[in-house]
Amino acid sequence: KMFIKYGIDIRKEPILVYPTLHYQNGGVEIDKTCHTSVKNLLVAGEASGGVHGTNRLMGNSLLDVVVFGREAGIEAGKMFKSISTPEGLNLQHVKDFEKERDAAGIKKDLVSPKLLPRYTHGNPEFASSADDQYGRGNDEFKNGAVKN
Repeated sequence: KMFIKYGIDIRKEPILVYPTLHYQNGGVEIDKTCHTSVKNLLVAGEASGGVHGTNRLMGNSLLDVVVFGREAGIEAGKMFKSISTPEGLNLQHVKDFEKERDAAGIKKDLVSPKLLPRYTHGNPEFASSADDQYGRGNDEFKNGAVKN
């Protein structure tokens, strides 16, 4: 019912499920420039725990993303200038992957999962702009039920 309320038909669109997302956060040790013990791997935000400690959820890591993400970006730029790339380095592997995917008949036009709620709070004025934003109108839905 929650998805129908927000105009999402879970028979057609994937949904995100996060039963215990915050238990996965944090744990990778970094130094002050976001380096890890793995050569050329930088980490920032929830993956490292950051200033709020490990096991923090979403919004608590905003400071980490802004401060340490910037630091990691600056450091990555410095690292890039000092790393030599192998001869013939290219993106052929991406083209090969796409060719294999197409040959296998895997769909490319899949719909991304939607996040709830759309924050309309039942206000029709907000709902219409949210419908426009999400590219679907209320005509698919009537009285909380999906039209067949």
